Amino acid sequence: MTDYLFKPGDNKLAPLLLLHSTGGDEQQLLPLAELVAPGHPILSIAGRVNPDGPRRYFKLRGTGGFTPDNFDLNSLAKESQWLSQTIIELSQKHELDLSRMIALGYSNGANILLDMLLSDLIAFDNSIAFHAMRLKEHPTLREKKSRSLFLTYAKNDEIVPLDNFKSLKTELESAGCRLTVFESTLGHQLSEEEVWAAKQWLTDLSAATNKT
Repeated sequence: MTDYLFKPGDNKLAPLLLLHSTGGDEQQLLPLAELVAPGHPILSIAGRVNPDGPRRYFKLRGTGGFTPDNFDLNSLAKESQWLSQTIIELSQKHELDLSRMIALGYSNGANILLDMLLSDLIAFDNSIAFHAMRLKEHPTLREKKSRSLFLTYAKNDEIVPLDNFKSLKTELESAGCRLTVFESTLGHQLSEEEVWAAKQWLTDLSAATNKT
């Protein structure tokens, strides 16, 4: 059984996909979504790893913390496949236009969001990734010139080292993604400034789309 939340909205607006951080659930980012993208239909899907504890979208190898060496890449591949298929199925169930969907992930949710994108499991033209990190190499990268991403990071992020974020940024640029990067100052926490910057990015994106 998949734990998820669907909140109807204005069908003229692009549906918004929410992917929570470690320890969150399908409710966690709802207040954020209503601030960043008011009125949009919302689909929020909970990770299925460790449902009775701190939920995640993929497993850790052990107790070594949130480091690339401690991420279970087999679990990541399996869960990315499951999540991408679940997004497709739930979009069909709730009659959401997947081709217009905007994905928003924070931390663990942002990590699996970008893995699905870079692994070509599902295509989001527009995505917001708060405090994501590079989990693995993607040796074969297809061109993604139509993909626009809003990324945030902080030099004092206690989970995502600056070098790791720079590597992620380079990989996304190599794939042809159009990036907008915002530097926060609150470590791994979401700051008010980056949330408002994400809202402005979406507003500008919508305005540009309506002109075409």
